[in-house]
Amino acid sequence: MTIRFNPRWLLVISLVFSLQVCQAQSTPPVVIPPLVSFDLGDTNNPDSQLWDLSGQYTLDMLVLQKNGLALPVSLSFTLIQAPNGKISGPTNDNTEALIVNENGFFAVAPRVTGKVTGSDGMARVQLSIRFAGTGQIANGPTTSVNGSFSVVAETDSSGNLIGTRVGKFSVNISGEGSTSGKVEDFSTPMPFGANSTWNLSLQMVGLKKIAGSAVITTPGRALGFDLSGKYNGIFNVAAKGVNNVQDTVSGVGASARMQLTPAFDSIAFKGKVLGQSLVFSAFND
Repeated sequence: MTIRFNPRWLLVISLVFSLQVCQAQSTPPVVIPPLVSFDLGDTNNPDSQLWDLSGQYTLDMLVLQKNGLALPVSLSFTLIQAPNGKISGPTNDNTEALIVNENGFFAVAPRVTGKVTGSDGMARVQLSIRFAGTGQIANGPTTSVNGSFSVVAETDSSGNLIGTRVGKFSVNISGEGSTSGKVEDFSTPMPFGANSTWNLSLQMVGLKKIAGSAVITTPGRALGFDLSGKYNGIFNVAAKGVNNVQDTVSGVGASARMQLTPAFDSIAFKGKVLGQSLVFSAFND
């Protein structure tokens, strides 16, 4: 039997092979931009809201005493929120103002402790302040004072911390005695400029093995992170807070995991930053 060879089939096979090669060659390689940036935390992305509460506060309170009388108190302090959410105050030059009953003026050193937690765009603050110092009542002789204040509060969309539990205040003034009471309607403005918006910037290198750095920038500061991960059709990246990223403060205590598309137009984020748990997806416009 004789097998006839049709050269047309050779032409067809050659064309198909050529098309496959061209298609493979035309697939663009994945190129990592020098900088990938996402603006987050606005009202269009409520799940991504992040609160940096560090700054100067002045608490104007009415303390309801056991005798039923309201005692006006004003206490100033500085709050420092660590990347892991722990709250503290300055360790040096930490002198603030305490006013009791509108005629008692004292210079005190507040000791601030507590933590920030939260999720779904809301931050919860467990705050405790102990204070001690000296001052005067109605231009009288110098006297000493000490006391404490504690409260649990949450952020709201208007830029205030609102008490979710009744606050407790106590004060002892040498020669005048002591008093204590409840702060039932606690509300105080957050520091000027504080809000829930933030920026995530990534500088990634490599492909099979990802390295690089990241910066989370709030209205008050920039936190530094190291990046590691890999690419397998999607970028899987881990961020760990460090203290050696240029032009940032330490991010130690914060961490996150992210997934990014090769187009770098969307991100899935899960992490814990400034004590708050963040789980969200966001898109670049």
